[in-house]
Amino acid sequence: MNLTVKQLLNGEINKNYEDKVFWYASKVIINHNQVKVYVDNNNLVTFDDINLDIKKISEIKNLQQPTDNYLNNVLISSGSFLFINEKLAVTQRDLNTKFDPGFWTTPAGRCDRTILDTGLKETIEEIQIERNHKFLYPSITKKFLNIKKNIAFYETGFYNINKPLNLFNVKMFLDNIEIESCQAWMYISKKVNTIEFRIPIFAQLDEDELRLSNPEFGTNTGLKTIEELKKLDTVPALNKLLEEITKT
Repeated sequence: MNLTVKQLLNGEINKNYEDKVFWYASKVIINHNQVKVYVDNNNLVTFDDINLDIKKISEIKNLQQPTDNYLNNVLISSGSFLFINEKLAVTQRDLNTKFDPGFWTTPAGRCDRTILDTGLKETIEEIQIERNHKFLYPSITKKFLNIKKNIAFYETGFYNINKPLNLFNVKMFLDNIEIESCQAWMYISKKVNTIEFRIPIFAQLDEDELRLSNPEFGTNTGLKTIEELKKLDTVPALNKLLEEITKT
């Protein structure tokens, strides 16, 4: 079966392939705080457990190790850093996962849409906020919520000048046509040949009776201060974030 990036982008994909088929970048160019991510229409990868005539993730990983300013055939992932009242919303990885089992992380996943859209999608999939039996979601995620639940939206911001986050201006191209521009934090994982993006989201919420959970994986989830996180086992991307925030 021939699938394309445009089909993923437009939601024209069989439900059986959701969270199994992703896109990758043919090249990523980094110039100071500017990042350009280039995707070709046939740049798709899949897990090994479905039989599709597209590249496997294992093939992409072995093509080339990324350098500091140019990446070739690299996987892309995106998620968020969701700060609520100066605390970071985090969830614990499954104990049986291959990489960093049991470590604490923030919501993220491989890109099956643009960097910004993937980051927001992963956030509402992996961090569920509930207070007094009402589900709370950032107002910026409204377009992803087509379900009928007892939902309330809260106002958020994409960035906060009081946070020393090293943000990049990211432009994404499909067949050399720009399809998205956003600000994002970035981490390059040479270990798995992946460039990881995080969308910083900031919110103020009354924490009384506030409950966080991970509906996708059912693992431990909560709000942690920076000092609390520094005492826990955290994934490499989160380690880098903690280093940035605690710089004097």
